[in-house]
Amino acid sequence: MPRFHISNIVYELTGACNQCCRFCYNHWRPEGAPAPDPARARKTLRKLLSQCSVGTISFSGGEPLLLSNIHNLVIRARLKGSHVNVLTNGTLLTQDALENFVSLGVGAIQIPLLSANPEVHDYLTSLKGSWEKAVDALRRAGGKGIGVSVLVITKVNAPGVSETLSLVRDCGIRTVMVNRFNIGGNGIRNMRELVPDSKTLASAFAAVEAFAAAHPDMRVVSGVCTPLCFLDTAPYPHIQFTKCSTDLTGRPLTVNYDGDVRFCNHSPRVLGNIYSRVISDILQDPDINALYAGMPSECSHCHLLERCGGGCRAASEQLYGTFSKQDPIIDVG
Repeated sequence: MPRFHISNIVYELTGACNQCCRFCYNHWRPEGAPAPDPARARKTLRKLLSQCSVGTISFSGGEPLLLSNIHNLVIRARLKGSHVNVLTNGTLLTQDALENFVSLGVGAIQIPLLSANPEVHDYLTSLKGSWEKAVDALRRAGGKGIGVSVLVITKVNAPGVSETLSLVRDCGIRTVMVNRFNIGGNGIRNMRELVPDSKTLASAFAAVEAFAAAHPDMRVVSGVCTPLCFLDTAPYPHIQFTKCSTDLTGRPLTVNYDGDVRFCNHSPRVLGNIYSRVISDILQDPDINALYAGMPSECSHCHLLERCGGGCRAASEQLYGTFSKQDPIIDVG
């Protein structure tokens, strides 16, 4: 009998991080997180892979490179047939760590670069010197062909989008994820400063579109679904926009080092724990699936609803405590 299969899981190895990004969406961020527990992370990964096969596992955090045994975790996932990505801020990516990731067949190392201006980047990460380390990490990962850059658009860095993308390209990166700031975690404290209004966001994405059109060898993806009434994506054909599915058996999920299963890495709601219930039962539970079946009442008569889905409603879970409201960027932006 075939094992239960999940296409994509973000595995949060730790909640700890050496940065305190102003835009961080991790729901535990305002309260802090315990120190990394490599043994717990290893045990939970073993438990997870005993219950299902996983197409792609993205090791995340917090900062996953705080774990001394991360390469052993990569080996275990790879031996079980999973593709592996690493989502890191880049500041701890040593050359030895990079070489090991390459030799183990890691598919992508995803590193944020928030601005071509070091002061802007360091301001957003709250870590002086982080820009220099992120650029260095991107150049080295780009040189190995596995670097992916992430640009989170906020009100603070939106004016410099074109220059940031040019620097990303100069680092040898050919895939970049451009996401608008999504409210949650530490970002809730800073949302008035960071959330761009719809005009600012449209202008920033126009700059991204112009860059993507001028560089056809670049792949540009926007991975945070945004309400179409806030950002019409039609004028940006060279950007691949994604939509968030509510089908638990077919969407990217999140599992943390304690075994908690969540809808995504933005959602704070724990659906179950793999130490007390196998993940297939959690994901196929009718009551759990019913939590994500409804649509926001504010959007019920909108002709864009089927294409839009009300934006990122995991952000609504963080800000409003419910999945059944439209994306809070509409209220704040």
